[in-house]
Amino acid sequence: MSPLLQRYAELLLDWNRSVSLTGARTLEQVEAQLKDAAALRAVSWSGVRRVIDIGSGGGLPAVPLALALPQVQFTLLEANARKCAFLEHVAGTLELGNVAVLPGRAELLGHQPSLREQFDRAISRAAAPAAVLLELALPFVTTGGELIAEVSTIDPHRLDQAARLLGGGAPRLERPVPGGTSLLFVPKVAPTPAEFPRRPGLPNRRPLA
Repeated sequence: MSPLLQRYAELLLDWNRSVSLTGARTLEQVEAQLKDAAALRAVSWSGVRRVIDIGSGGGLPAVPLALALPQVQFTLLEANARKCAFLEHVAGTLELGNVAVLPGRAELLGHQPSLREQFDRAISRAAAPAAVLLELALPFVTTGGELIAEVSTIDPHRLDQAARLLGGGAPRLERPVPGGTSLLFVPKVAPTPAEFPRRPGLPNRRPLA
């Protein structure tokens, strides 16, 4: 583990005592989560310049990726003010000039012209069930971009209808690192209709799939 990644892990554990950032309680457990983030590092980043991390929480997977990919600009979207304070502290402490913290809810920010369909890629780690995440994330992604999310094992075909409704293509599961975490890939093939995302709370209460 690099010194900066080690420092990030220490900050995560330190703040986790007062702010619920991760289920990890030891350095070894954090290291396991960092290995999961390595699966995203293994996919192609050619041509990717702007990335949004949906529900960034403690900064996984965005912070390790930002350390490894200084040429990519990462926007960390988080609704919880205390988690945003942690993310700002991490970005400052580690001098991550390619990280910006965006406080607020995806259901609202996804309608802002300065953010809507402005990102080459959306990423996420366990921020919401897959069907909900599609609605929260795809409005931020430009046509030709994609959503990549760390997920538990799911049937991607069950997400087909929801993905199409939101301007996405056929969802698929891949495991870029043998024995590593599964990643859900959803390409953005058309603009998201203006009514999505729906108002705060509705995507969770009434998922599209």
